[in-house]
Amino acid sequence: MQPPLPIMASSLSRSRSSPNLPRARQSARNRYAKTIVTTLCAVVLTLSRCAASDEDWTVVTLSRNGSWGVASASSQPVAMAAAIASCKTMAGAASDCGAKFRAARGEWIIANLCGSHRIIAAGRSLDDAERDALNFEISLQLVYAPDLQPCKRVVIVDPNGAVVRLGQEYSAAFQD
Repeated sequence: MQPPLPIMASSLSRSRSSPNLPRARQSARNRYAKTIVTTLCAVVLTLSRCAASDEDWTVVTLSRNGSWGVASASSQPVAMAAAIASCKTMAGAASDCGAKFRAARGEWIIANLCGSHRIIAAGRSLDDAERDALNFEISLQLVYAPDLQPCKRVVIVDPNGAVVRLGQEYSAAFQD
């Protein structure tokens, strides 16, 4: 084994002064890297906003008396306000429009009414939305309302915000 090399004073003075030069270069590299990362993030966020704006927000609201409203807009609050207004128009008198709603982008939305219980589910496909609604209905019946009335389909909305069909029976419960 060889003995350690002695440290010379001249090497210490060089090592103290030389790190300043690489630090300056490193600082410049860090600023350059930060600028590139910031620019790329800005580009990605801009592109994602442009892609997301292709699909409007669709909002479905359902009241306990069966009144419902559907609206689509590029802004979620605007769609919510329009859906609530549509529901209130359908309800006529005072109602709980807007108390239960579902907002989605590019998804199917299903609204069911089970007595006074409302189920609004969404999914990428109609089958996904129906499965989500059925799972919610089963959970509701098992945990909260064992005497849950059979559910009726109130409205189905496609991914473009158009109403597909109305008033079909839909329930996991046995019907006489």
